[in-house]
Amino acid sequence: MKKNIEFKKYLSQKIEYVNLMLKKFLPKDNSTISRGMRYSVLASGKRLRPVLVILSAEFFGAKAKNIIPAACAVEYMHTYSLIHDDLPAMDNDDLRRGIPTNHKKFGEASAILCGDALLTESFNLMTKSKSSEKSITAAIKILASYGGYKGMIAGQAEDTNQTGVRREENRILLKEKLRLIQIQKTATLIIASLKIGAVLMNADKESLKTFENYGKNIGIAFQITDDILDVYADKKLLGKKGSDIENNKLTTLSLYSKQEAEEKAAEHVKKAKKAVTIFGDKSDIFIKLADYIIKRTY
Repeated sequence: MKKNIEFKKYLSQKIEYVNLMLKKFLPKDNSTISRGMRYSVLASGKRLRPVLVILSAEFFGAKAKNIIPAACAVEYMHTYSLIHDDLPAMDNDDLRRGIPTNHKKFGEASAILCGDALLTESFNLMTKSKSSEKSITAAIKILASYGGYKGMIAGQAEDTNQTGVRREENRILLKEKLRLIQIQKTATLIIASLKIGAVLMNADKESLKTFENYGKNIGIAFQITDDILDVYADKKLLGKKGSDIENNKLTTLSLYSKQEAEEKAAEHVKKAKKAVTIFGDKSDIFIKLADYIIKRTY
């Protein structure tokens, strides 16, 4: 990877490429499930996770075209989690990415099945990456582990358990539960994205550990920023109404002021930047990405 890449240009180019390839990979038939998959995946999104797959793979010399199936596979999994998260039994949201949520458009049963389809297809799509069988198997294992019942789903479960309840626990315990949500619900798939790109290029253990540390910290910062934006952002830019307060969710702003939350996000970005100093001059783009995480407006 070249040094001192112009970050905004790099990001926009990769997002454009990811969107193009998502259109290519998604099913083209007219079934309700296929239409639902296209509807939610192709809605405007930040595409952070697939870009991280590409970025980490390119760091070790990959060509984006060889690992783009893996990048899109992660976006499949991410979108499935959003579809299910919006369901009436969970957050009961009407809007996602500026359009009606999947269950509002296609019905609750179809939305559940659409999420299921994206989840299973994510593993199928991962196998189409151009890498060794051993590396692809390792990448699939990462996606399953970080996205599974001990990873993202554990975070979703705790988030659901803490929604709409009267909290009588002491503040220390609530902070622990909040941190679990931040790491498991959000950071795990960000860590997975970085590690998937790296393992497809046979990265060394030290680099994988660095990406795990970096991903955890930008993931926590990302979730803290999301919590702030849910309350304070322009709802048109946000693409959803913002329902954390209405649903009485356990978020950063449940326990901290806006200023304290912003300071905590900045602390995690600082830790993320420190983690990638091991990469020397090549750390520049990861540093810029960390800053982007907390400076975004939606």
